[in-house]
Formats: sequence, C-alpha cells, structure tokens
Amino acid sequence: MNIVSVCAVCVFAVICAAALRKYSPETSSLLLTAAVVMTALCMLPYFQKVINSIEAFSDSAQIKPIYIESLVKSVGICCLTRIAADICRENGGQSAAAQTELCGRIAILIIACPLYGELISAISDFLR
Repeated sequence: MNIVSVCAVCVFAVICAAALRKYSPETSSLLLTAAVVMTALCMLPYFQKVINSIEAFSDSAQIKPIYIESLVKSVGICCLTRIAADICRENGGQSAAAQTELCGRIAILIIACPLYGELISAISDFLR
C-alpha cells in the first residue's frame, strides 16, 4: 500500500465517519479506529525495510548495536503512543491520551537507561 492509498483510505474513513456521527456516534468512532489500525498494519512491512537499512548503515559505520536498538525501539514507541493517543482524543478520552503519552515517555526513558550508563562510563573515563 503506498502513501496515496493510505491517505485515500483515511480521508474516505473521515468523510464516512462524519456522515455517520449524527446517526451513530459509536459506529463513527469504530470506523475511524479501524481505519487507523488498518493503515498502521499496512505500513508494517515498510518499517522492516527501514530497520534493515538502519542496521546496514550502523554496521558500516561500526556503531554499537545497543545504540541502534534503542533508537529503533524509541521510534516505535513514539509511533504507537501517538496513534493510541490520537485515537483516545478522537473519542473524547483526553485524560487517557495524556496517560498514554506519559507511559510512552517513561518507556523511552527505560529503554535509554543502558545508554545513560555508557555515557557516564565515557565521562568518567575521560575525566581520569
């Protein structure tokens, strides 16, 4: 599925949801959520291509795998939390969206903990 198809599906879903909203708000919300999930799932094969490219670049640049792994995980968490938070906001769940974003930030901090250890080790070696 290319980007034009993704955009077309999303715009069509929004138009249909707007038409349904006054008759059945629940169906409208489900339609929009299904469109978001469907487009995200259709884009998964492209994410794998990006990850493979990043790994190839890191191998050629001799970057430690922990850095690339942390980067890819962080980007994935950002994408997932953004999608989930937007779905929550669309359905009136402002507090749920905020909590989703907070949990995403905490998850990224947890993933980055090994990097903090390497940074502190590098600084202490430099100061010696």
